[in-house]
Formats: sequence, C-alpha cells, structure tokens
Amino acid sequence: MTTPAKKYQNVSYQELLSYSENNPNRHRTLESIEVHRPTEENSLNPLQLKGYRSTNVNPATILSILVCLQDPSYYALAPNHARMQQLIDLTTKLQERTEELRNSSLSRKRKKIHDLIAAAYNGTAFQEKDYFDLYQGVAHLTQQNFILIKEAVHEEIEQEKVHESALKGEVIFSSDPTAWKKEHPIWVADYRGRWVAIPTEMNSSPLLTFLSTWFSEMEQKGWIIQWPESEWTKKELVERLSILPGWKETDHKLVKDVLSTRLGRVLTLQTFARW
Repeated sequence: MTTPAKKYQNVSYQELLSYSENNPNRHRTLESIEVHRPTEENSLNPLQLKGYRSTNVNPATILSILVCLQDPSYYALAPNHARMQQLIDLTTKLQERTEELRNSSLSRKRKKIHDLIAAAYNGTAFQEKDYFDLYQGVAHLTQQNFILIKEAVHEEIEQEKVHESALKGEVIFSSDPTAWKKEHPIWVADYRGRWVAIPTEMNSSPLLTFLSTWFSEMEQKGWIIQWPESEWTKKELVERLSILPGWKETDHKLVKDVLSTRLGRVLTLQTFARW
C-alpha cells in the first residue's frame, strides 16, 4: 500500500500568532535541569587542604598533571581527543627541552628524564624511584614545584579489609624547598600522577599561606615528611641547631643523619613562613 504524499499549507505569520494564543499549553514551561561539569574530583579533606579538590587526570600520568595545570578549567571540560593532543604536544616539547638540563644539577639524569617522558606517554610501568626523577625533571623544565603525596595502604588479608594505620604515607618535595622561588607555583600532587590539587574557587587561599603549619599537622597525623638533608659536617649541624629553641645537651649524641633532617625541617618551615 502506497503512503499518500504529505500536503503542506502555507500559513501567514499572523495566523501562527493566532494559533499560539489559542494553545491551551502555552503557559507551561520545562523544569530547569542542573548541569554537572564532567570532572572527576575527590575531596582533599583528609589532607587538610581547605579550598582545594583533587582532580583526577586521564591517563594517569605525571604528564597529564602538567597538561591539566596549563588550564584546569579547560581540562575539566575537554574531550578525550583534545586532552590526548595536548599530551602529545607537551611530550614532544619536554623531550626537546631536556637538552636544557645539561648545565643544571640534573645533568647526569638528562637522558633518563628524556626516556621517562617517553615511558610516561606510552604508559610503561615505572619503578618507584622513576616517579620522583620525572617530577624532578619536569619541575625544573616548567619552573614549577611539587609537594608529592605518597600514600601507604595497609591491608589485613585475613579480615579482607583495609584498616587505618598510624603511618599514612610520605610527603616528598620535587627538589630542595629551601631553594624554591616564590614566583614559581607550588602544587600538591599524587606521587604516581593520578591526581593534582586544584583550588575550588579563584579566591581560595594560596598554598603559601598555610604551608608552614600544614606540614606540622601532617606529621601529627602520621605522615612522614621527607625533609631535605644538608651536606654540612656534624659539627656544623650542631652549631646551627644548638642556638635554636628545643635543643638539649643530649642531642649532641644524635647521629649526623638525624641532625641533618632536623635542620632541614627547620629551614624548610622558615622558608615557607617568610613567604
């Protein structure tokens, strides 16, 4: 059976207005729909980073964190193909710039950092030390500094559950923080490149305003802060520490490594307090 051809009738604009006035549903409206931004964010409340949220990156890699930091708002809404193109461009640029490391403190690691950039892009498995070496390299090249959160997870196999431990994990600096420059941005990020802390609002408090107290709070919660160690002799360390509050005569018996870490802690906290 052949379907009859549709017939159309020309209608004037005034006739359309007349029809609309007689429409019994003309006063009805659609309910508003809340639109959620397609971001993957988790609260950073356990780390006491108020005003910040952890934004997951995809693929999970240190390079993706750098892409995200170029424009966090765009990254949150960008389609996967756009993110991948940014990742390709950044990878190429960073590998070319590793030549700049020849005349830096990372000169001996230049080739390794070059190879780690490629490995991160290709999704190659990393050794634990590789994450730090790559952060160290890209931080130098991009003039950014990172405070890395390396979480420790303890499992009770018999009870098949995860329990809270006094040891939360480690906080690691991408380089010696006493040498950081105030004009270079500081970011808190996952050691394995899975997330980075982004301010929730433009007027969120800068990290610098509370870092000097935040480290002490983290230590109280059971985190191990990897304070920078100096190359001074034990005698020099004692001379510098003995004039500071809290020094006891029995501290002379402490080994050099302990004294070096203690001084590194003091100098780091002083650095952030001055800012």
